[in-house]
Amino acid sequence: MRFLLLDESVNMLDSGEMEKQLSNFQKWLNGLGNWFLSILPNIIISLLIFIAGWWAIKLIMKVMNRALEKSSVDKSVYTFLDSVVKTVLWICLGICILAEMGMNVSTLIAGVSAAAVTIGLALKDSLSNVASGTLIIINRKFKTGDFIETEGIIGEVIKIEMMYTTLRTYDYKEVMIPNSRLTTNNIINHFTFEARRLEIPVAISYGQDYDKARNVIMKVLADDERILDDRPNRVIIDTFAESGVNLIVWLWCRSELYWPVLFDTKVNIKKALDAAGVEIPFNQIDVHFDGDFNAKLDALGGNRKGEDRP
Repeated sequence: MRFLLLDESVNMLDSGEMEKQLSNFQKWLNGLGNWFLSILPNIIISLLIFIAGWWAIKLIMKVMNRALEKSSVDKSVYTFLDSVVKTVLWICLGICILAEMGMNVSTLIAGVSAAAVTIGLALKDSLSNVASGTLIIINRKFKTGDFIETEGIIGEVIKIEMMYTTLRTYDYKEVMIPNSRLTTNNIINHFTFEARRLEIPVAISYGQDYDKARNVIMKVLADDERILDDRPNRVIIDTFAESGVNLIVWLWCRSELYWPVLFDTKVNIKKALDAAGVEIPFNQIDVHFDGDFNAKLDALGGNRKGEDRP
């Protein structure tokens, strides 16, 4: 009997506790419903702002992309501006939505700014690369497709990104250079101008006729349509070397034809000089004996009695 009364008391306590929890849960649901109803207008307005902002961003990007296409800007500039403008517009739209939802935007911006300063101190090298990438895009000292030389590296610019610029060397190696190094070191752009001057060294023997060699080389230049005839193409004497006379051939061509013209002209000059009988020297030592060779040997004691003379 005692145990039955104890069980009934426990059941009554459990029922009361459950009713209390259900009552609290119902109050929480009512509070949540009231809160939702109170912010429902803000949610609807925020949703409308999002839809309108999304449509406006698409329209702005479409207009900007058409303008960039008509202006024929470099591909790297196009990609950079597209990503930057799109990011800025979406951030502005997000701030407007958060402000409409009742959040303290000024506090949020202050917090983000403080976090940005902390992250910036930790990533100062990366931010330096980003800033340098921005300067490269704005100043346009080089662009995609140019051949540049820096720190002994020569290659074609295939991609300009926010932190790195990627080059492709002549032997098809990919080199990624931090943008900060490109803005602090010297850069040689091989294709800034429409035309480039090529310098080809050519050597002839001392016994050869310079005027003949010059005429042969100038004919080679005149026969190649890729070599510009409105620029001063020349053949001049550079130095008098041990084995021959070193010439320098100056010729001009369009920048995009630099390498094929350089390689082909070297071959054409060699063939033309060979056909004309103009000797190209190689390192050698010529020994000359003046007068009677045997007499000199006798004077030096080189011939002994009873030996045959050559």
